[in-house]
Amino acid sequence: MFNDYQTAIYSQDVVKKSILNSYLWMAIGLLITGIVSYGLYMTGWFLQLCTSVPILCLALPFVQIGLVIAFSTRLRRNTSASTMKVLFILYSLTLGFSMTSLFYGYTEGVIFFAFLVSALYFFCLVFIGFTTKKDMSRIGMICMAGLFAMIISQVIMMFLRVNMDTRLYSLIGLLLFTGITVWDVQRMNKVFTMDDGSIVSREKLSIYFAMELYLDFINIFLYILRLVGMGSSKD
Repeated sequence: MFNDYQTAIYSQDVVKKSILNSYLWMAIGLLITGIVSYGLYMTGWFLQLCTSVPILCLALPFVQIGLVIAFSTRLRRNTSASTMKVLFILYSLTLGFSMTSLFYGYTEGVIFFAFLVSALYFFCLVFIGFTTKKDMSRIGMICMAGLFAMIISQVIMMFLRVNMDTRLYSLIGLLLFTGITVWDVQRMNKVFTMDDGSIVSREKLSIYFAMELYLDFINIFLYILRLVGMGSSKD
């Protein structure tokens, strides 16, 4: 009986440690992205690199897609957690470069305010994901389908040169990632609770969910930035 109690306590501690590890790595990824982005802007290296090596800006989106695919496929392969960490850090670095352009479109005050709002909003979603008794799987899948539909419609409208309502698309995008984030938080909690694999597999899962939450936060931040930055963008 006492051994069963000890095992239950140990299991809970492992689950908590795995979940905290995911949030820690998510925070590390955001910190890397923020430092790279702000550093490139303040030093002026971003514009220098874009003008001297224009192919870099064109190739970077494809590099990022490749990193995401490589990261996702490594989860179920015999790959070390260290490799996944390296891929995650590389993606955070490249996204930091891409997001430097935000400083040329919005003031630093607006960006900082949008980040604070995003952090508070994200914290509320995490709380909901942990406490809600409702199964978010169906809602999450619907939100993912809606996200793909929105992306496809944006591409079509871009080719047809149809003006898009930025505010409307930002609200829809924010709503979709609200559902996706709550789903990801709930899914992470369930996976770690049910998983009985080795420490290495749990470590890989921690990095995997860190990437999921990192991308959720970045997208929430971008949509909130577009909403709060309307009318205050740089000329």
